[in-house]
Amino acid sequence: MTRYLSAFAVAIVVAVLWIRLLPARPLPQPMHYNHAVHTEMMDCEMCHVGARSAERAGIPQVDLCASCHEEAPPNISTAQWEQVVSDRAIAWQRVTRLPTHAFFSHRRHAGIAAIECTTCHGDIPTRTVAVTSAPIHLDMAACLSCHAEEGASDDCAACHR
Repeated sequence: MTRYLSAFAVAIVVAVLWIRLLPARPLPQPMHYNHAVHTEMMDCEMCHVGARSAERAGIPQVDLCASCHEEAPPNISTAQWEQVVSDRAIAWQRVTRLPTHAFFSHRRHAGIAAIECTTCHGDIPTRTVAVTSAPIHLDMAACLSCHAEEGASDDCAACHR
């Protein structure tokens, strides 16, 4: 009996480590997007509305894109662009997620504390292809490390609900 329990325990440990240490599978984005071209001309908050002023940063939709692009942007077919414009939506895949029990406010971090977007989101502004996975693994250890460096609160109730 203990042999089975030991094998089961080893299998659980291996499964947890497998899930924890392997990088996330890339998520396909609905169309090409070149952050580098856009960040040369504008700030992150132009497209990600609320990135400094709200709890959550917005994900850009077609109305915003179409305000600058009357025709299909480079590397996007005319047919694909027309489809997106007629649907009035872009099905972007979120590459960063928080556990449901954790709370994060962009306003507190990027607005009040003036932390640069690249601190948590990495090299996204230099990317020339759509982002398919989070460039930086954000977990509790990363957050606590930053809070310790910056002298910010490490009170559990500040981030956990």
